[in-house]
Amino acid sequence: MSPSLRAMRRSTLFVLALAVGALLATACGTSGRDLRTPVEGAVSPTRSTASTTPTSAPATAPTTRFTLRSADFGDGAAIPGEFACTGPSPSLTWTDVPAGTKQLALVVVDPTANDFVHWLVTGIAPTDGSVVKGSVPVGANQLANSSGRIGWTGPCPPAGAMHTYNFMLFALPEPLTIPAGQQPKDTLAALQSAAQGQLTILSGTFQVGGGTTPGTGSTGTASKGSGTVTTR
Repeated sequence: MSPSLRAMRRSTLFVLALAVGALLATACGTSGRDLRTPVEGAVSPTRSTASTTPTSAPATAPTTRFTLRSADFGDGAAIPGEFACTGPSPSLTWTDVPAGTKQLALVVVDPTANDFVHWLVTGIAPTDGSVVKGSVPVGANQLANSSGRIGWTGPCPPAGAMHTYNFMLFALPEPLTIPAGQQPKDTLAALQSAAQGQLTILSGTFQVGGGTTPGTGSTGTASKGSGTVTTR
């Protein structure tokens, strides 16, 4: 082979080698998909993902309410005359005592008569419970009321006056120590502060008048007879 033919052959092989190298470089540098010039105004497609937001809110647990009731009168209704003046205390039932309560305390107050305290009971067990007419919760302590007597003193306001009586049951986070001889109103204030709003109230009304005698089992209004005690 002449020198000129050998030179031409080497040149041809060199060109072919360059072409093969270029093809290999192109294949390694792409993902196999064509790269196209973006079209003006085109947007990239979005990926759809499964939603993690629940389709409906979970059901909420039913709520309860700390409640004090009496089988002898309804909330806001007239207190029967049998419980007035020297009559017995009415029956009471309490339910849904707040969690964390360590002790219950009961105070019956007449806000119409400058918060005259008719009944003050402490040391009540922190559970749902009840008492029948004329009784005190087991293990509880009765303290002196505004008349100076220990225990219940029924409604006995002046004739013709309509008074309101609030039966207030306090749920205490800690047992409350009450100093000996402390005035009932001061004890009421201490209970209100200690309970931090955890209380339930049953209200009743009473008015003297109508010709019946308190403590005899009559209902509605009543009049003071001999031997009764005038309170508020």
